[in-house]
Amino acid sequence: MSLNNHRLLPAIIWLVIVLIALLTPGNNLPKTPTFPHADKLVHFGIFAVLTFLWCRVGTLNAENQLDWKKLLTNLLVFTIIFPILVEYLQKYIPKRSFEYEDIVANLVGGLAGFVVFFLLYKAKSRLV
Repeated sequence: MSLNNHRLLPAIIWLVIVLIALLTPGNNLPKTPTFPHADKLVHFGIFAVLTFLWCRVGTLNAENQLDWKKLLTNLLVFTIIFPILVEYLQKYIPKRSFEYEDIVANLVGGLAGFVVFFLLYKAKSRLV
């Protein structure tokens, strides 16, 4: 498996999991214990991981230098466009709802995923 496939596969798998989780009708979701704003924490985590994984896809050249154009494209798509679109689509899913607070949690989570990616890149971590 090439390095790019090694990075692409986890990102695609997580994207599919996110789509299934966020677009499943609410009455089909398992009942879980909750605390106030637990769903916001879940949204934050989902999009932090999603953005981190997609920041790893195709953004490093052969010399391990960042391709800023690809990185910013991935950032725009997976930190801004996709989270807003998925939240909007929830409006049309039975027992799901559109919430601006979820969008904020999605966006902040995505930014956190980007910051973690960038810090690990600067530290020359093997995780990126």
